[in-house]
Amino acid sequence: MQALKYILTCLMLFLSVCMQAQVEPVKPYQQELDKAELAYIGKKYHTAALLYQKVFPKVKEEEEKQKILFKIADSYRNSNNFKQALKWYEDVLNSKYPDPNILYSYGQLLKNFERYEEAGRAFYDYNFEVPDDAKGKNAQQSCAVALEWKSNPIRVKVSNLAAVNSDQSDYSAFYTQGKLILSSTRKEAQGKETFEWTGQKYSDLFESTYKGGNYGKPVALKALNSNYNEGVAWFDTAYSMVYYTQCNGIDGKGLNCKIYVSYFQNNTWIEPKPLPFNSDSFSCGHPAFTADMKRMFFSSDKPGGFGGKDIWYMDYDLVKNTWGNAVNLGAGVNSAEDEMFPYVFEDGKLYFSSKGKTGMGGFDLFETYDSAGTFAVAQNMRYPINSGGDDFSISLVPKAARIPGEPYAFFTSNREGGLGDDDIYSIAEKPIVALLKGIVVEKGKETLLPGALVQVINSKGKVIGSIQTNEKGEFTLDLPLQETLFANASKVKFLTGENKTFNTLDCKNDTTIFLKFYLDVLPEEDVEITMQGIYYDLDKWDLRPESKVVLDSLASILRNNPTLVIELGSHTDSRAPAEYNLELSKKRALSCVTYLVQKGIAKDRMVPEGYGETRLVNECSDDVDCTEDEHQANRRTTVRVIRSDYKPKR
Repeated sequence: MQALKYILTCLMLFLSVCMQAQVEPVKPYQQELDKAELAYIGKKYHTAALLYQKVFPKVKEEEEKQKILFKIADSYRNSNNFKQALKWYEDVLNSKYPDPNILYSYGQLLKNFERYEEAGRAFYDYNFEVPDDAKGKNAQQSCAVALEWKSNPIRVKVSNLAAVNSDQSDYSAFYTQGKLILSSTRKEAQGKETFEWTGQKYSDLFESTYKGGNYGKPVALKALNSNYNEGVAWFDTAYSMVYYTQCNGIDGKGLNCKIYVSYFQNNTWIEPKPLPFNSDSFSCGHPAFTADMKRMFFSSDKPGGFGGKDIWYMDYDLVKNTWGNAVNLGAGVNSAEDEMFPYVFEDGKLYFSSKGKTGMGGFDLFETYDSAGTFAVAQNMRYPINSGGDDFSISLVPKAARIPGEPYAFFTSNREGGLGDDDIYSIAEKPIVALLKGIVVEKGKETLLPGALVQVINSKGKVIGSIQTNEKGEFTLDLPLQETLFANASKVKFLTGENKTFNTLDCKNDTTIFLKFYLDVLPEEDVEITMQGIYYDLDKWDLRPESKVVLDSLASILRNNPTLVIELGSHTDSRAPAEYNLELSKKRALSCVTYLVQKGIAKDRMVPEGYGETRLVNECSDDVDCTEDEHQANRRTTVRVIRSDYKPKR
C-alpha cells in the first residue's frame, strides 16, 4: 500500500509538471527542482537538502525562493542535522515566510540547543499568531519546566561512552551478559550505499564486550545484518534469541520497518524471519519483552493510535508461538506525536521515549508502570538524563550484575558535545562530593595570602591532598568520605598554622566545609614570640595546668615549623637573693624543655636559659613595694627564635 501511494504521488507530481509545461514556459532549473521535490516526498531528506541548495541561487521569484528555503530547513530538521536546520530556519524567518508554523519549528530547534528563553519567545510568537492551537502555550510551559529541571539536576552521573562511539550515528545499546548490542552507521557497517534520509550508511548491529573495566571496540553481528537498516534489538537473558527492527527490507525496496526474530544455534545466528503481524501498510519496530517473555511491547504507526507512532503491546505464548491482539498503552503513555523505543526492566517498569510529552527538547526518556491493567501517567526522567537533544532507547543492567561505581544503564543522545551524530551514554550513581574550601590570611591584618600551601592529613598521618592558594588566598580540595581529617596552612616567612580537625563521617549529601587559616609572620632571629600564660608560683618551677596548655600550643608551632630553633628564657621576681633567683629561673626553663621533649620536640631545637631577676617587666625591683599580681608578671617564661635553619641529626 505504501509503495503504491509513493508511486501515485510521484506520478501525480510528474503529470502536474507536464500540464504546467503546456501553459507556461519551462523554467531553466525546473528539472533540478523536480529532482529535489521527488527526494523530499520520498523522505530522502539529506539528498533533498543538497538538491534544493543547488537550485536555490537560480530561483528569482520571491515566493518560490521562500518555499525552497523552507524545504531546505525542513529537510535538515528531518535528517536530524539540527545545526544546519537552525541556520536555514533563521533564513526562512528573515524571508518573512508567511506560515506561522515556522515559528513553532524554529522554537523546537532552539530547544534542541537548550536555548530555552529564546525558544519560549518563538513559541509566544506562534501562540500570538495561532491562539487557538494549544501546542504553542504548552511549548512555552515546557521551556520553563526545562529551565527548572536543568537548575535542579537529579543525582546521577551521565557520561559519553567514548569507547563504543564513532563519528557517525551509534544508538540503541542493549545490555546483555556483559555485552552491549548497539546499532551503528559507522564505516564498518556492511552496506556500501548511502541512506539518503540521513546521508550516512545504513545501520547494522554491533557487539561490544565488557573487559578489564571498559567496553571494547564494537564488532559487527554479520549473521544478522543486511545491506540495509538493522537496529534496536532485544535479547533474552540466555543470549539464545534476538528480536530486532529491520527497515527498508533486506533488498532495500521496503518502505516500512518490521520486527524480525533469529535464534542462536550451532554457535551462530540462524536466518532471521519477520514476525507474522508485520504489515506493508504500517511500521512495527523496537521490540521489548517482559522478563517472563509473556508480553512484547513495540512501537508502531498502525491505525487506531493517538497519532504518529505509539507504544503497543501483544501477549505472547512462547510454547505455542502465538500472538494476541495489539493493545495501545493509552493516553498516559502515548500522545499525538511519536512514542518509541520501549524497554521493560526486570521489575516490570516500562521506559520509552516521547516527542509529544512535556520535555527538554526532541525525544525525552520517560518511565511508567502497569497499575492493574492501566499504565500510569509517564514521568519524565529529567536532566541530566534528558537534554535539549534527542534522548532515547534506554537499557538497564540487571541488579544482580551491577558493579558499584560502574554504569547501571545506557541510552542514546545527540546532545551537544558528542563524538558523532547519535552517541551511546552511560548512567551511573553520582558519588557524594565533599569539598574543603577556605582562605588563608595574615593574622592581625586579615591580608589574603596567595601561594600558601594547604594540606589535608588523614588519621594515619598521611597527606592525602595539598594545594596552593590562588591570588585571592582561596583554596578548594576534594575530601574522602567517612574519615576524620586534619588540615594546616603554611607559607614561606610565616609560622605554619596549627592543625584544624574536621570530619566527613556523616555526609549524606554533597558537603562543603569552610576553614579560615591565620598565619603569623615568622619572627626574625632574636625576636621574642609572645606566649602569654607560662607563669609560676612563688619559689616554684613546677608547670601550672594553664602553662601546659600554652606549651602545647608551642609544641604545635614547633611541629608545624620544623626548621625553628628557640630559646626558652625563664624569669623570677626580685624577691630572694639574685644568685638563688638565677638558679630558680634555670630550673623553670628546664621544666619547659622537659615537657616539650615529652611532646615529641627534639631537645636540640630548644635552648633553656635562666635570667633570674635581670629582666623585670615592671618597676618591682628590690625594696619596691608591689602587689602580688605585679610580682606574678615577672615569674614567667618567654620564647625567642634563635635560628630557622634546623636540620635533624641522622
